[in-house]
Amino acid sequence: MITLSHVSVHFKKFRSEVLKALDDVTFTVAGGEFFALLGENGAGKSTAMHCMLGLTRPTRGSVTLFGQPPTLGSDVYQQIGYLPEEPHHYPAYLTIGEAIDYYARLYRHALPPQQRAELLERLGLAEYRNLRIGKCSKGMKQKVGIAQCLLAQPRLLFLDEPMRGLDPVGVRDFREVLVDMNRNGCTIVMNSHILGEVESVATSAAILKRGRLVIQDRLENLTRDEERYEVSYEGEPLDCVEVIARQNGTVRAILHPERMADFLALAAAGSIRLESLQRTHHSLEDTFLALVGEGDHHA
Repeated sequence: MITLSHVSVHFKKFRSEVLKALDDVTFTVAGGEFFALLGENGAGKSTAMHCMLGLTRPTRGSVTLFGQPPTLGSDVYQQIGYLPEEPHHYPAYLTIGEAIDYYARLYRHALPPQQRAELLERLGLAEYRNLRIGKCSKGMKQKVGIAQCLLAQPRLLFLDEPMRGLDPVGVRDFREVLVDMNRNGCTIVMNSHILGEVESVATSAAILKRGRLVIQDRLENLTRDEERYEVSYEGEPLDCVEVIARQNGTVRAILHPERMADFLALAAAGSIRLESLQRTHHSLEDTFLALVGEGDHHA
C-alpha cells in the first residue's frame, strides 16, 4: 500500500549547512497493517509521514501510495485520514457538534448523523457537543481532531502523536476505536513516543535514528518472552537464583528454567515464602533503547 524507496529529505540551514531529515530510507507498509514509526525527537518520523502524504517532496528517492506517487488534490485522498501532531480547528466559535457537522460536509462520503453521534459517544465527546471549540482543553481539541479524521471512514489513516494531551480514559477509548478500525481493514500508520501503547496495538514497526532506518520488523520479532523468570520471595539469597536486590528481608532475583525445580522444592519445604514468579518480557522499549541507545538524545 505504501512504499518509500531510498528517500532522502534535506533542508538548508543557516549559511550552507544542510539538515538531513531523512537519509536513504526504504520501507514498505502492507495493506491491513497497524504500522508504527518510532524514533527520538528529530529522528525524521513526521518528515517520513509528510512524504507519504505528499506534503513534503523528497530530495531524492520515491514514494508511492496505493501504487502511485502522492499528488495533492487527487481522488486518492478521499480514502485517507490524517491527524497532525497539533490539530487546529477553524472556526473556533463553533461548538464541538457544529464543528463535526461542518467537517462532515467537506467529505463526499461521511458518516451519517446517527453514526457521527455514536463516534462522539465513543470518544467521550457527546456530553460536550455544545461546548465551543475555543473553550476546549488541549485534550478535548485532540479528540475533535480524532473525530474529524475518522468521519470519512478512511482506508488509510495517518496519526502523528495521536495520544498527545489525552487522559488515560481518552487513550483507552481511542485505542479501542483504532483496534476496531484496523480489524475491519483500515491500514494505520502512527508516530508515537508512548512505546507501551504502540506495543499494545501495532502489528509492525520501523525505528528511525537521525534520519536513517535502523530496523523494520513485525512486532512479535521486536518483542519476546524470555526463557527466564523474575521471582520475589522472603528469605535468604539462594544458590539457584541470581539476586537483583534485597530489601527488608525480601529478595528479588532472576531464576533460569533449569533451576526451577530446585527453587520450587525450597518454596514447598517452607525454606522461603514466595511472593511472585513471572516470566520476564523483552519489551518494545527494551528493543528501542538497545537500538537507539540510552542517553543518546537529540532535539
